Formats: sequence, C-alpha cells, structure tokens
Amino acid sequence: MFNSKKAFLGTLLIVIFLTSVFMVLFHDSVHAEDAQPKEAVAMITLKQMPEGISPTSLKVKLGTTIVWVNSDPGPVTIKFLDKLGIACKVPVNFHADVWGNYETGAIPEGGTASICFIYKGTYKFEVKRLVEEGGQPGEQIQTGTITAHE
Repeated sequence: MFNSKKAFLGTLLIVIFLTSVFMVLFHDSVHAEDAQPKEAVAMITLKQMPEGISPTSLKVKLGTTIVWVNSDPGPVTIKFLDKLGIACKVPVNFHADVWGNYETGAIPEGGTASICFIYKGTYKFEVKRLVEEGGQPGEQIQTGTITAHE
C-alpha cells in the first residue's frame, strides 16, 4: 500500500510539473501569435479652396491606412486616377470596379473614407465638390498623390 501511494504521488508530481511547463510554453506562443503591430494610419483633410487638400502629397509604408476626412460643408467625392488593384483591408466608403479603379460616393461633412495599399507606387487622386461661384453651380476639383513604399 505504501508503494502505491508513493507511485501515485510521484505520478501526480510529474503530471503537475509537465502541465505547468506546457502551460508556460503554450501561454507564450499564444501571446506571440496574438501580438500584432499597431496599424499605421495617415490622415488627409478635405476643405474648400484655398486650403484644399492637406497634405496634397503623402508618402506611406505599404499597409498604412489612409483616412480622408471631409471638414467642409457640402459633400465631396474621391476618385483614384491610377489603378490600385487590391486594397489590403476592406475600404471604407470606396468601391472598386472590376479593373481595380477606386472611387467614393458622396462623403458628407464630417464623413470619412479610407483605403490601404499593398502595391508600391505613386497614385494620383482627385477630390470633387460642388460649389457656387458667382451665383452659378460649379465643380471644384483638386488633386493629390499618395506614394506607397516598403
């Protein structure tokens, strides 16, 4: 009987030791997989002229999300003049045609649109807004560029 108690306690100690080693190893690997770098974000502010687009030229690393904020009364639209291909995350308020050309619908005052790049390159975009000039409705078009690099 004494030998069976000794064997039981020995086995129990081994199980506890192996379980604690496994938990420490498993715990570290779970956290290493869950640890993701913070997502890089760049902002572009949209205002009527003379301020316009700020900044008009932006350089970002691949994977950076670009957010446009309409800070002026009246809706704006954004259209890329260069083919982007595939965005790395689901674009917000942008839609693409089958050829990878992205544009937005009307973005109201205080509204946003965002997109992320996976291909290197320089991409030109235009921002259109309806304005009234001399009592006549008109369109104000401004352009900007985004350069995505590694």
